[in-house]
Amino acid sequence: MEFWLVQGSEKLQLPIPPANYSIKKALNNTSAIVEGVGEISFIGKPKLAEIPSIQSFFPAQVYSFCQYDTFPSPKECTDLVEKWMLSGNPIRIIITGSSPINTLCSIEDFEYGEQDGTGDVYFTLNLKEYRIISLT
Repeated sequence: MEFWLVQGSEKLQLPIPPANYSIKKALNNTSAIVEGVGEISFIGKPKLAEIPSIQSFFPAQVYSFCQYDTFPSPKECTDLVEKWMLSGNPIRIIITGSSPINTLCSIEDFEYGEQDGTGDVYFTLNLKEYRIISLT
């Protein structure tokens, strides 16, 4: 399984894919109390999907479990994600595998830091589906 983040012509494949990920989908359902009937439910339109807590790390050196060995430095990776986050434009997340994902997302938050003396930078990335509004 590969994880790619893309904005325009810039791409970043995560060198260490997360151990797992999840997609949260929901509807904007509402309910109301109707006299003599009780509570009734109205099924709404879909909310934006969320991809919470993509967790991994940007390695400072090549490990045997890296998916490739020509990855950028941890600083280059965090700088790129921060640049995308501040650009005001969505990114595309592409996840290959048995349930592939290819969707535009906004970066909701990005947390990172070092945990040990290796120079590896651990991160958590939270994404939300981005819909382009068309006024036609």
